[in-house]
Amino acid sequence: MAPKRQRRPINRSPMSGSFRTPKKAKKTIAGESPAFQQIINQQLEALLPEIVNHVSAQMGNGTQQEGAGTGGSGSNGCTYKEFVACKPKEFDGKGGSVTLTRWVEKMEQVMDISGCTEGQKVKYAASSLVNKALTWWNTQIQARGRVAAMGMTWEDFKALMVEEFCPSNEMQKLEEELWNHTMVGANHAGYTDKFHELARMVPHLVTPESKRIDRYIRGLVP
Repeated sequence: MAPKRQRRPINRSPMSGSFRTPKKAKKTIAGESPAFQQIINQQLEALLPEIVNHVSAQMGNGTQQEGAGTGGSGSNGCTYKEFVACKPKEFDGKGGSVTLTRWVEKMEQVMDISGCTEGQKVKYAASSLVNKALTWWNTQIQARGRVAAMGMTWEDFKALMVEEFCPSNEMQKLEEELWNHTMVGANHAGYTDKFHELARMVPHLVTPESKRIDRYIRGLVP
């Protein structure tokens, strides 16, 4: 009987699919180094204030650019249309110190909202003058010249209006009222409101600020 032939061992390569090299397990960042994520978190926390400031600055720049586009907040001031949209009050030259003071207060509010530049204030405010006040202003333009009249500061313009539309006897009464103004009983709110109202009409009595504070304190009940 012939001997059995021995079979050669089959050398199977890993590519054949019978034998596969085990894959290495992937390591997560957390599994590989628990302290690594902590370091990242610490760095993010340290950078967070800088990021917030940067974003805030970018938002601020965007707002400024939008304002510049409308003219209300840009360096060029506002257009007359934007000024009128804020509904400035007319002034006809009547009513004395109280009416003029209230007109000035409203006008300055409109100027702030619309974004008028210093060079636009007198020109735009003068457009709200009517009747007696407009006649007076036209006289000022003729006497000074249009360029000089329109080019005066807002403070100079207000001083001229006070001189023209606040009778001297009325101003004297207001000065005396402020000087003698005292708090009645414990009505602190009433005293304060009246003090500010009088101070707006005779600002020269409470300028500089130290003078205002001194006059206010003097009127308080001991």
